Amino acid sequence: MNNTDKATLDAAKRMLQGKIDINEVSMMLGVPVEKLQPLKDEVDEQVRKVYGNLDSYDFSEPVLFENFDDLGNDDDLDSDEDNTY
Repeated sequence: MNNTDKATLDAAKRMLQGKIDINEVSMMLGVPVEKLQPLKDEVDEQVRKVYGNLDSYDFSEPVLFENFDDLGNDDDLDSDEDNTY
């Protein structure tokens, strides 16, 4: 395998890790899907080892923050209440 082929497969692996569809990676890089399938299986196995059955998109839910200022005070609470957490 020459350096060009190695770099192409490395780019394909990075694209697959970024959740780009295997058919799109094949089209962009000009590599047959059959040659990319072992890479996709390897990436999927790595994800399963790290995250279990969770997909990386399961972590992309929006996070809601309270209305705390820089000192940790909550503007929604009355000033006489203890608002330290």
